[in-house]
Amino acid sequence: MAVDGSLYHTEVVNEHGLTGESYVRGNEGLALGVSSSLMDSPGTNPEQFIGFALSTCFNATIGIVERQHQLKPDSIIHTAVDIVKDTKGYKFIVRCQILFHDLDNDQAQQMVNEALDQCPVAKLLKANENVTFEVVDQFKF
Repeated sequence: MAVDGSLYHTEVVNEHGLTGESYVRGNEGLALGVSSSLMDSPGTNPEQFIGFALSTCFNATIGIVERQHQLKPDSIIHTAVDIVKDTKGYKFIVRCQILFHDLDNDQAQQMVNEALDQCPVAKLLKANENVTFEVVDQFKF
């Protein structure tokens, strides 16, 4: 059930953890095989899902911000997600690099800062000490 004011609602179901598949309820055919990154098995893993979500949503939001400033959307995003041991269990290290072709560093950083306050995925992640956002002139990973 959607929350009040929802502009879009989806439900993703996973019944067996990191084996089998996850699927979107009510959307026939939208299912992905899932697996653990720590095992050699087919399927998409949580690290990839986080990378896809952040790269896609954040780059789209940067494009919106650029258009608000009468600029042509110009960004490319690479997101690296690592899983490492933590004091209890595991944790993700997420590094988001943003490259602009036509903006100087100050303009680029302004676009990123504004997008960090507008992108729903970035809002979820940006306060976490294990997540970084960096404007780069070339990708480092």
